[in-house]
Amino acid sequence: MHDYTKAHNRVRAIFFLHGAAFSSWVPHIPLVQERLDLGHNDLGGILLAAAIGVLAVMPIAGRLADRFGSERVVRYSGLFYFIAVGLPAFMPSYLSITIAMFALGFSGAFLDVAMNANGLNVERLRGRSIMSGLHGFWSLGGFAGAGIAAAWFALPIPITAHLPTVLSIFLVAHVIMQAGLVPDAAVHAQTSQPDIQQPNPSTQNLKRRPLIVFLLPFGVCAFIGQFGEGVITDWATVFMNTELSSGPTMAAVGFAIYSCAMAATRLSGDMLVMKFGRAQVLLTSSCLASLGTFIIALSPHFIVAWIGCAVAGMGLAVILPLLLSAASKATGKGGGTVVSIIAATGYSAIMAGPPVIGAIGELFGLVNAFIVTASFLSLIIPVYLLTMRRRLQIAGNG
Repeated sequence: MHDYTKAHNRVRAIFFLHGAAFSSWVPHIPLVQERLDLGHNDLGGILLAAAIGVLAVMPIAGRLADRFGSERVVRYSGLFYFIAVGLPAFMPSYLSITIAMFALGFSGAFLDVAMNANGLNVERLRGRSIMSGLHGFWSLGGFAGAGIAAAWFALPIPITAHLPTVLSIFLVAHVIMQAGLVPDAAVHAQTSQPDIQQPNPSTQNLKRRPLIVFLLPFGVCAFIGQFGEGVITDWATVFMNTELSSGPTMAAVGFAIYSCAMAATRLSGDMLVMKFGRAQVLLTSSCLASLGTFIIALSPHFIVAWIGCAVAGMGLAVILPLLLSAASKATGKGGGTVVSIIAATGYSAIMAGPPVIGAIGELFGLVNAFIVTASFLSLIIPVYLLTMRRRLQIAGNG
């Protein structure tokens, strides 16, 4: 019998490495902007290339994960991802960095979909909620990557050596950890029996709708949450550097605080969902995410912006893992099927949000762009009130 505890730990490690690699790149964004003399709109354009890469992979990532096994897709997509993350920082022109950002978005989303599909499979095998914890390890990786970057920038070490060094380490760790992931075949054999639930005519009628219709509200909420996460990830360091004169080191510290807050909340997210319910956690998350982004936008000093980063991190932390877990539970489906549908909206938003905000920032200033983001994050509440109550009742509390 497969060791599911070992598989759980290995998929945790994959999430950690993915987050660490991505957050290692983030502090380089303002440096690339300065080196190539990019305006906010130009920077938004290269981030849009990453969004296009994400959109390009969404129609195929879930299908390949289901057909060939999510563990195999994790194995091979990771090899490309840990190379692609380091490319944009060294590109000499706008065209070359645009191509590199496309590769980053494509490979990163490929690995992201596959590792979430594998995580949902492990969750079904273990019979308890684990998705928030897995995303917590992604955030721990983000905190580690950003913290290493902040320390590296503060020391008299060439910044150009940062990404090649850390990404080489992450790539070797990925090769080691992916070997212990649970095969999808084990999931199908173990979970062939359907879940036994109390009959409820209203929820049964709701579940008879086409899968994409049933999952649409989950996708809309995922889009809103991931839009905010993409903006904070790609623009918070730029905001602190350009609007609050923090410098790259203090901006990296702000992003590390954001990542740490996300990690702490996600690691406790499964417990919070089981104690208070998915609906209450989702609504509270929306309020905190909106509040934190408002604090960043209106900050008079980068230290106040750090507080906003922490609040926004707590709010954005569990939105996506909560939705993925609830959607899988409510539909009875796992793996690539659910992830690919929700990821098509959620993961595209995390890349599409930054270029949109870049355009708004170019026209109206970054302060107003962050205010727009904060307002958008509050829309999860009316989406829940109008469409999601019965769907979350079907999913239960984890």
